[in-house]
Amino acid sequence: MSNDKNQRLGYDRFGKRAKDREEEKSHKIAKKREIREVRIVEAKQQLLATTEISKIHSIIGAGKEATVLLAIDAQEQFVCAKVFRFFTSTIKKRLKGTIHLFPENMASIAAKQEYWNLKEMYDKGIPVPQPIKQKDNILIMEFISDIDNNETPAPLVRDITLADPTETLYDAVDILADLFLKARFIHGDYSEHNLMVGKQLITMDVSQSVQYNQKTFINTPIRIRIDRAVDLLKTDLMNLNRYFQRRYKVAFNTEEVLESIVNELPLKLQNFLKERTLEIYPGELFSTEVLHGKQSHRNMMVFQRSGRARQNPKQ
Repeated sequence: MSNDKNQRLGYDRFGKRAKDREEEKSHKIAKKREIREVRIVEAKQQLLATTEISKIHSIIGAGKEATVLLAIDAQEQFVCAKVFRFFTSTIKKRLKGTIHLFPENMASIAAKQEYWNLKEMYDKGIPVPQPIKQKDNILIMEFISDIDNNETPAPLVRDITLADPTETLYDAVDILADLFLKARFIHGDYSEHNLMVGKQLITMDVSQSVQYNQKTFINTPIRIRIDRAVDLLKTDLMNLNRYFQRRYKVAFNTEEVLESIVNELPLKLQNFLKERTLEIYPGELFSTEVLHGKQSHRNMMVFQRSGRARQNPKQ
C-alpha cells in the first residue's frame, strides 16, 4: 500500500493510526506537565502511606536533593526518612543522557543507589547510617542522634566548634581510607557538610559514591578505573584538608596521606598505577569514538535501503 493511500486511510508509515499517535503524544506531554516538585506536605503523606512509618516527628532539613524527616516506625523507634526530590541539579544532569525516564524514575534510582551504597559500606564496617528500606524515591535509614538528646540529630562538623579538631581530622581521614581500601568506594563529596559528630564520627550522603574496578584496569558501567579513583580520592582529601586548615589552622600533607593509602592497595593495582603509560586501555573507548561508530552504522544502513548517502545532522 502506498504512502499516499496510507495517509488517506489515517495510517502513518509505522502502521499506527495518526489519531492514536496524537493521543499517545498528548498523554506523554500531559504526564510530563503533571510532574512537579515534592513538597514537604507530600513527602509526609508518602511516608505515612508506607507500612514502615507510623508517625512523622519533625523535619530535620530540606536540602537541594532531598527532604529529610525524623519519623517513628512501627516498632516505636526513631528513624531517618529521606525523600528525594524530582528536579535537582544532579537529576537534571542525569536526565540529559536518557530519553525514556521521567524525573520521578530518576529520583527512585538515586534513592536505590544510596540504599545499596549504604548497605555495602555498613557491611564492611564503615561508620554510616544503617539502611532499613527503600521504596520509590524514599529511603529509610538509622537515625543518628545527638549524644545529649535522642530526639535531636547529631550535629554536622560545620555546625559546631570541635574540642579537638586534630583528632577529628585524622578520624575523618581514617574513614576515607577504610572506605577506599575495605569497601572499594570513592565518596565523591567528602567534606564538613557530610560528616556527623555523634558517639563517633559518621559520614553520610553517598548517593554519588562509586566503586572502583579491582580486577581489571578499565571503566565499566558500575565501576571506575583505579587511577581515576585515586584522583577522586585526592580531591576528597583536599576538600577535607581545606576546611580544617581554614577554620582550625590544622592540616596534613595530602600527597603523603594519599601515598600511604595507595601503598596498602593490592600489589597488582600498585603496579598498574606505576606503569600506566596509555590514556586508553584495551576494552575502553571514548564516547566520541562510540558516537562515530554509531553514525557510520546508520550511514551504511541508509545506503543499503535507499542507495543514497545519509547526510549527518549539523553539529
